[in-house]
Amino acid sequence: MSDRMRRATGGNETLQARVGRRQLLLGSAVTAAGLAAPSIVRAQARVIQFWGTQRAPEQREAYEKIFASFSRAHPGFTVNYDLVTEETILPRLSAALAARTPPDLISHIPAPFAIQLNDENLVEPMDDVVRAVGADDFNPNSMDLFRDPRRGHVLAVCIVNGTTPGNMWVRKDLLAEANLQMPRTWDEMLNVSRRLTRRGAFGTIFATGKNSMGDTQFLQTVWQAGGNIVNPDMSVAFNSPQVIAALEYAKEMASFSPPEATNYNFLDVLNGFVLGRAATAPYTGRVLINITRENPALADKVTCIASPHRREGRPAFNSDFTALVIPKGSGQPEGAKLFAQHLLSKDAQITFLHATPGHNLPDLKSVGQSEEFANDPMLKRFRAELQVMLANTAQARNLLKESAQHPINRRAGAIFGARILSESAQDVIIGGVSPRQAAARGADKIAAIMRG
Repeated sequence: MSDRMRRATGGNETLQARVGRRQLLLGSAVTAAGLAAPSIVRAQARVIQFWGTQRAPEQREAYEKIFASFSRAHPGFTVNYDLVTEETILPRLSAALAARTPPDLISHIPAPFAIQLNDENLVEPMDDVVRAVGADDFNPNSMDLFRDPRRGHVLAVCIVNGTTPGNMWVRKDLLAEANLQMPRTWDEMLNVSRRLTRRGAFGTIFATGKNSMGDTQFLQTVWQAGGNIVNPDMSVAFNSPQVIAALEYAKEMASFSPPEATNYNFLDVLNGFVLGRAATAPYTGRVLINITRENPALADKVTCIASPHRREGRPAFNSDFTALVIPKGSGQPEGAKLFAQHLLSKDAQITFLHATPGHNLPDLKSVGQSEEFANDPMLKRFRAELQVMLANTAQARNLLKESAQHPINRRAGAIFGARILSESAQDVIIGGVSPRQAAARGADKIAAIMRG
């Protein structure tokens, strides 16, 4: 997901909250039989209508190469790329479904929206694509998320992935000057943050803004403490000793962060670290591009580690799982499957990922572990950091499904949209509410949403 998408939508989990069942699909009353009527014009032209949100010039150039290679491999097919903005993708898809003219394939769609479309029986199963690529090649966490146990099919595949709070970027030069080791636990992270807060610089950036960054950061903190938002039986787990410990940790980390971090969004965190304002900060591999372009003097002084966890807790990482889906009723469902397979081929994946190296990561193990992928100059330079990010992402989860034991939480988007997680942290950090009271308040709010 792009930084702009996170800012515009508040993160992938908020889309489900912003668009209710009726508003989501203006055409939800359209029957599957009606949707299945193909467009004769499109069928004759064999044009695959492809929607996506990736707009950087480098990404557009990469797509043109991928489209050309697909047409060479499958004569008679061409791809028409329709760039949709984060603000318009939902109403445009709703209108297209109602008019029975949905696109053939959509890429980088937020995971909650893909699952909701599947609940409405408005996506084609992706099992043929998965079999062609190889089910074992996908990271198990993404297959676990997108496999529908009720209908017995795979509803979407993860096209790219990454974890923002799971990667902790560290100024290794500053740690060396202070004779500090890389932190692995919360206690060690607090010590590093305390020791490196000096001379107008901050030890870390712990963002608690009432936005997707704040929610994402605190969700992972709860998991790192050993807790959950809901239990596998969908009862509320927020009012727990683990969540209280997470709130206590958030308060301590905030004291070593810029005061404005209580309002920081994704871009603020990225810029704060890249510009040298903090010694540590969480973010995706986008740090690599930005720091080499905007502050190259620091490029050789940074590294990436797994985000430290509570000693009594567990390692935990939160990811987006942006998806590739085939809407039901498209004019070229078989062509869409062929193109989806092509997008997931090693050559196409590397072409796209190398356009903005480190910004996104492959979900396919064969790509992530390949020499061809690692051979990009920037990824080669930061090979150790790349391996850390790949390992973190391969272990990541999402509020939609907090563990392998959890079913899909269809209230996850509403919980994120209500900003309960970041608000609980702010209650403690800004409002002076005790962690125990904040956990109880948050649990009541989550319980109300789960009942809704």
